[in-house]
Amino acid sequence: MTDLPAAVITSYRPGADLLRIVEAIAPQVHAVVIVDDGSGAAAHDVLEAAEARGARVIRLGQNSGIAAALNHGIRAAFDLGVDAVVTFDQDSFPPEGFVAALSRARDQRRAAGRRSSPLVPEVFAGVRQAARFDRGGELPARGAIQSGMLVPRDVIDDVGMMREDLFIDLVDTEFELRCRAAGRPVMAVPGLSLGHALGARYIRRGPAIPGIPRVLTLSAPFRYYYRARNRVLIDRAYVRRFPLRIIRDSVIDRVYFRVVRSTAEPAAGMKEILREGRRAGRRGDGGRMPERLQAAAERVTWAAERVGD
Repeated sequence: MTDLPAAVITSYRPGADLLRIVEAIAPQVHAVVIVDDGSGAAAHDVLEAAEARGARVIRLGQNSGIAAALNHGIRAAFDLGVDAVVTFDQDSFPPEGFVAALSRARDQRRAAGRRSSPLVPEVFAGVRQAARFDRGGELPARGAIQSGMLVPRDVIDDVGMMREDLFIDLVDTEFELRCRAAGRPVMAVPGLSLGHALGARYIRRGPAIPGIPRVLTLSAPFRYYYRARNRVLIDRAYVRRFPLRIIRDSVIDRVYFRVVRSTAEPAAGMKEILREGRRAGRRGDGGRMPERLQAAAERVTWAAERVGD
């Protein structure tokens, strides 16, 4: 078994940026495992080029969601004999020395006799993933993103893999809460940063609306079904254990959903997507969204101008 972790990169319809990430991360790790989540023939050339650069590529036959893709990659990485993985999205940009910093933090925690925990950079896409140091001098993460997360093998053995029924959105939030409940809270590495393209930025059209910012970060419309559904599933699973965290996050999401609905065209289409997501969560449904709603989401656009196109 090697002390160097493996990198697990999930991709979906990747572009040339995937090759840049492979080239940046390959010298830092034992191996690079790419899991392509059902891109099909459109990704053939890019994935072949990644293989030519030494990456191991797993091609999923259909889009199975970020959790399933991560789990495929984590299992494949552990089969290579590593004792930890570092997971990445295809649009994260790890600097030189990034994995070494995570590994040093892991080794320091081991030397101090602390239980293994996932580790993340303090700053992700310009946003801090931690609030304050604890009494032990560590920096507990909150709202940690899985891209750039080092996960030791014994953490997976203890708490399990990513929750595949969530499919996409809040998968990392659920994993963070599960680790915290198991006494293995996600920790941030002070001063470490990871660049990432976090959603698309838009400027709202029309007159100003009190309480709603002009510049917004928005995802593809279909993602809000999963965000609404998974918020209900996570609230139900963790509200008794972490009531203050769940209440805070739920209030923030409710406000954000109002902004999303007010920016969507037609607003009724987004209202239906959010409503059906919440209903699915209350029923305990997981997996892929219904095809009918997927089709409805494809008809929704944003009453805003995209920034940077």
